[in-house]
Amino acid sequence: MWWSLGLAGLSLVGWGALSARRVLYPERQPVPTPQVLPAHTRFALTAPDGVSFDVWLLETPSPRASVILYHGYYANRLQVLDIAQGLRERGYETILVELRGHGGRPGPCTLGIQETEETGVILRWIRARNRAHPLPVGVLGLSMGAAVACQVAARHPEIQAVVVDSIYSRFFPVLKRAIWHRYHLPAFPWAYVTWWSLQVMLHRRLALLDPAALAPRLHQPLFAIQGGEDRRVVPMLGREFYLRWAGEKQRWSEPQVDHVRMFASHPQAYRDRVASFFDRVLRGG
Repeated sequence: MWWSLGLAGLSLVGWGALSARRVLYPERQPVPTPQVLPAHTRFALTAPDGVSFDVWLLETPSPRASVILYHGYYANRLQVLDIAQGLRERGYETILVELRGHGGRPGPCTLGIQETEETGVILRWIRARNRAHPLPVGVLGLSMGAAVACQVAARHPEIQAVVVDSIYSRFFPVLKRAIWHRYHLPAFPWAYVTWWSLQVMLHRRLALLDPAALAPRLHQPLFAIQGGEDRRVVPMLGREFYLRWAGEKQRWSEPQVDHVRMFASHPQAYRDRVASFFDRVLRGG
């Protein structure tokens, strides 16, 4: 009796450690590299914990503002490169980061915790570059990158505008769906053990970082983009976040668009709508 309970307990602990590690060290899914990369400059920065990382800067003459772009889970900065180029053509300098555990960066991914600290370094670097002519700053993120953008907006009040694409309200329901689809395991106990293990490894209560938990204290203007055929973050999973957002907000939804596929489906409309939003809300330095 006791040995079987102990074995079950060890199995759950082992599952939690392995499944949480899989979340924090995601598979690197390739993003096609364009034959010719747009002109950009790499800058090396150092995070508060001493980790080195680089940013890509797409410059434009007399920029009207700076926009930091965050890619989604499994991806890398190439996922948002065309969006960044479109914004540059509309007069914005754009900064592309690579999240920990993605692209060429070692893990673990920290679901926005260390990534938000790194954005503080990026913001100081932006201010230093534009000291003579301070620029307003906006953020744009896809999926998990959108959740990171919300954490950044909550932590750094100098962020004046937020664009989110395919965002979830809370991470745990997404985790439950992912475990079911990948392993065909029910939420109890498997997703709960993974959730607990993630929090132990990251030393943080993740529910406090959920977009829906942060939204009531976020007063920046918001532009939320959502595909109606999103099978990874179904529209229902993003509704609470949008309803709880405290600031001005607007939404763009298309019924036949899948997860983070709005730009691929409607590239010109995406550029126009996002740039028009930033044109309206990013004012002065």
